[in-house]
Amino acid sequence: MLVKLYSIFFMFTLTACAPSTVHLHSYKVSEAKKNEIVMALRATGFKVLISERKPPLLALGSFIIYPKDNGDNDDLVKILNIINEKGYSTGLIAKNRVRNHEYWDSNNIGLYLVETDGLMSMQEQLAAEFAVDISEVEFTSTNCSKLYRLTFDKGGNARVNKIPLLWSRNGDTLSISQQGNRQQFTYSNKYERNGVARELVMQLEPYENSELENIEYLNCKYQSRTPLIE
Repeated sequence: MLVKLYSIFFMFTLTACAPSTVHLHSYKVSEAKKNEIVMALRATGFKVLISERKPPLLALGSFIIYPKDNGDNDDLVKILNIINEKGYSTGLIAKNRVRNHEYWDSNNIGLYLVETDGLMSMQEQLAAEFAVDISEVEFTSTNCSKLYRLTFDKGGNARVNKIPLLWSRNGDTLSISQQGNRQQFTYSNKYERNGVARELVMQLEPYENSELENIEYLNCKYQSRTPLIE
């Protein structure tokens, strides 16, 4: 019994003492400056992962997603001190409002650094590559007799429900193949207001292809909606 209690206590202690991981996203921050910030964060005891994904709304400037409990602000203070020393400040510190798996764990913190010099306008952002890649979201069918869930990975594999697929992309044309059957989709994206929140909406619309009429999931329209921080 004592051994079991000690084991539980030891596991709890390890969990409680686990270092927080900072997921660093940046826009137009120089590599030298980024490296300085990473080194300072690591020297303070954080793990750091550099994300290729840009901040979702650049017009906000720099901000932090801080999913820890109210009153647990030690890590937040450390991060703010570091970025302030490096010339960055943030007017927004948000609890998790992004449906992103990284932040369900309270040991994960999102740090979004934006270099405001030469910042794009909102229209320029809309015309540019969107902050969320299609391999990071789940698409769902919108016009078929049953619900299909479509996901992609960066290696060219995809899956609709439990069916394995292959995919490739050329600009706004996305191709999906399954056992010799190949369908093309037109890809589009936009920002959309949903109540008080803004969402990134990505859509896939299939080409007309009479040879694939009997394969319903290759003829569905698909959509993904990602809430963004404002």
